[in-house]
Amino acid sequence: MTINRTSAGPGLPTGFPFSLSAEANGTCFISGMPSLDAEGKFKAGTFTEETHMAWHNVISIAEASGYSAGEIVYVQCVVADIQDYGDLNDWWRTTFPDIASAPARFTFQAGALPFGAKIEIQAVAGRGNH
Repeated sequence: MTINRTSAGPGLPTGFPFSLSAEANGTCFISGMPSLDAEGKFKAGTFTEETHMAWHNVISIAEASGYSAGEIVYVQCVVADIQDYGDLNDWWRTTFPDIASAPARFTFQAGALPFGAKIEIQAVAGRGNH
């Protein structure tokens, strides 16, 4: 089995001691991303602003790994405050207006997130049968 890893690329956050993604057998695991700019600096904002930036990072990593946003099949959202769950659902409905094409999702609250982030998003993309 060949494992392909993405650790850098144009517009991707840098400076991590881990791969941004690892792909094998048509499945790509994308590391958790908070709201970071391309230099890996945290960009604080409202919950929705941080969610948009974190999702942008996930999509950018998926694309750098050879996957499209439409191939994301599972998303894990880690929130600093479960009170933001309603805002997350609102963002989700806007991002995925057709629930039939939305990825599966798991959400939980952590005691704290790196950088003081309000959310961190990780994902799995897949290509079906190979």
